[in-house]
Amino acid sequence: MKINYHFHSGVSVESGGDLYIFDYYRKGFDPCELALFKNVYVFASHNHGDHFDRSILGWNQYKGDINYIFSHDISNFDVPASVMNPGDVLKINDIEVTALDSTDEGVAFLVNTPELTLFHAGDLNWWHWEGEPEEYNLGMKEKYKREINKLRGEHIDVAFIPVDKRLEDSMYYSIDYLMATADVKTVCPLHFWGDWKYIEKVKDELKNREYYNRIYFYGR
Repeated sequence: MKINYHFHSGVSVESGGDLYIFDYYRKGFDPCELALFKNVYVFASHNHGDHFDRSILGWNQYKGDINYIFSHDISNFDVPASVMNPGDVLKINDIEVTALDSTDEGVAFLVNTPELTLFHAGDLNWWHWEGEPEEYNLGMKEKYKREINKLRGEHIDVAFIPVDKRLEDSMYYSIDYLMATADVKTVCPLHFWGDWKYIEKVKDELKNREYYNRIYFYGR
């Protein structure tokens, strides 16, 4: 298995001759490489421009049988794609994809492959914003926990989860709850716009967490 960080929440995983690309945005990947893989799965968790870069719709010129898997809120695309709502289960080739609901837009993806299980949260996050009404933040907490609780009993080899600096003191609520709830071998931070100085801060602030050795910082 090889994990590649592209930008913001865009990542890919190479495993068993296949490629899984999630929420590609703006840069960090050469689509000419697509032809090197047996199967290519391209996921987009929701329609926000920083998670759904429309350039991916042209990648089938490099590999004609790409498996596109999109959230239900994405529209106006002219490629064959599987569209998923929260709770949907999709089987393609020898993989199974389950869609969880998001606390923002779209869905999160749980992907079971013959070699490993991946979880990409998209914008499923514990969005606790200072200045928002207590009722809003409580509702966000409850919805996030409800969705992550669905991962109990799953062994997840790699989980990609937002750790957003705009949330300030609450930026780690999501990763803390995920790691306390699910059986996660490796967790990777997302949603940081390629700000490696921020990732150094994350490394320092999480160093005393018991799950610290299971965090992958993309080689940094």
